[in-house]
Amino acid sequence: MLKGLFYIFLGIILACSCDSKSKKQDGQEVNTPTSVNDSNAIAKIEFPQKSFNFGDLQEGEIVTHTFRFKNTGTKSLVILNVEASCGCTTPKYDKKPIPPGGEGKIEVEFNSSGRYGKQYKVINIFANVPEKVIELKIIANIKNK
Repeated sequence: MLKGLFYIFLGIILACSCDSKSKKQDGQEVNTPTSVNDSNAIAKIEFPQKSFNFGDLQEGEIVTHTFRFKNTGTKSLVILNVEASCGCTTPKYDKKPIPPGGEGKIEVEFNSSGRYGKQYKVINIFANVPEKVIELKIIANIKNK
């Protein structure tokens, strides 16, 4: 009786320990994730452009730029927060998870009121990616009216 329970328990443990499927590729076994929650799955965010220069602006102009990105990882990308280095810069983003291969955007509005000369503003993106924080930059040169 005790021996039978041992084998049942052992069978349950062995069945639960298999969390990935293996398949043959080029004659070798390769483990593949069974879900996006697999420990090997990660989200990756890729921006074709991480900075944008608005060029010369008149003081008081409000301008926007859209930074586009793609999730090149194997897990859904979740943007946790987006923060600007200044109150004159307002980022807007979609809070829904972006699946692997999916695309998204972050729209940044810059208000040049009360600003003069060369302006460098940083937008920090906090997400579930290995880097933890991704930095975007906007630049503008504000002229007097």
